[in-house]
Amino acid sequence: MSRNTQDRWAQWLLHRRFGGDPQRGHAMLETLSIWRDQILQHATITKGETVLDVGCGDGLIAFGALDRVGEEGLVIFSDISQDLLDHCRSLAQQLQVLDRCRFVRASADDLDAIAPGSVDVVMTRSVLIYVQAKQQAFH
Repeated sequence: MSRNTQDRWAQWLLHRRFGGDPQRGHAMLETLSIWRDQILQHATITKGETVLDVGCGDGLIAFGALDRVGEEGLVIFSDISQDLLDHCRSLAQQLQVLDRCRFVRASADDLDAIAPGSVDVVMTRSVLIYVQAKQQAFH
């Protein structure tokens, strides 16, 4: 998808947050990977579980969770941006893990598309600051 036609969230996450500079983007990814690893460690994910990443963005945390859920587990990528979900789906296909991923377009405060009780672990990073209905998102 062309940069000019992506929504504002995809534009920012995939291009603008590192100024379009691949070297700066790589350095940022190394820093963010530290946070990802801490989030995954605290989530205590086990093999075979279903994990939901609310506001998955470019998939940093969700892709990290795939190793932890193993071949029998599932990671649900949830985001308000269809462009970001498409980006993650494309990466999952390239990594040949598409069968262990599900992609759901939903806002953090309306996850009705995900059945109650169907998720073992819920994760999110840098999402709630953008959500007005924070209490609803927590529920």
